[in-house]
Amino acid sequence: MKICKIFLLALMCLSCAGCFQAESNLKITDSGAVTMRNKFIGAPLIAGIIEETRNSIIKNNPDAKIKPVTEGGFSGYEFEMFFPTMESFAANNFELFQARPGKCNGIQISNGWFYNSYTFDLVFEGRKDIDTQGAMLAQSFLAQIKFDFSVELPYAAESSNADFMSNDGKILTWNIAPALINGQNKSMQVNFKIYNTVRIAATFFLALIIIAGVIFNLSQAKNREKAEGKRQEGDNP
Repeated sequence: MKICKIFLLALMCLSCAGCFQAESNLKITDSGAVTMRNKFIGAPLIAGIIEETRNSIIKNNPDAKIKPVTEGGFSGYEFEMFFPTMESFAANNFELFQARPGKCNGIQISNGWFYNSYTFDLVFEGRKDIDTQGAMLAQSFLAQIKFDFSVELPYAAESSNADFMSNDGKILTWNIAPALINGQNKSMQVNFKIYNTVRIAATFFLALIIIAGVIFNLSQAKNREKAEGKRQEGDNP
């Protein structure tokens, strides 16, 4: 079972108890590298569930970096995974980021010369097994539950349906907590570009060389014309 699926299943369990907070963050650099950080913390009464989740993550994802976290009266863990390219991140079988027919298209990549275009079309599926009594109980815990999904971009997003935007459109955040409580699906969409700065610089430098070459050749041709004109004047006094 992959790390993201374990994380989502854990949240489903934790939502029954209330009194927990979770964050899922993707930080994407201008080189296309991706760092995924997920954190979940809760009250002491759900410490056992958190420990079981931690053990599952360690067992199934030995490369994940895990550290304990304590905030106020909550405690839990944060885990981190690094991917050198967007392609390597998309290639992992993280359930949240996979295409699901009729629901979402997952991660779409379009590579170009000057920039690469990326589209995230994701859906967090809410719980469908909450009965009326359970839903009412869960609603009473809603104020104590926090679950945010955020994406940090090197450049402002082209478009998105984020609930909150900051840092001039570079940080996008979606509130997932209501989906856990109400059982409704949460759509998360964003389109952004990552510019190929090396290619842009190389193309600009090449263009300068071509322009300089054209100017030099025109100048040389003009000088030859002048020299030819003076020679002809000397031959015809």
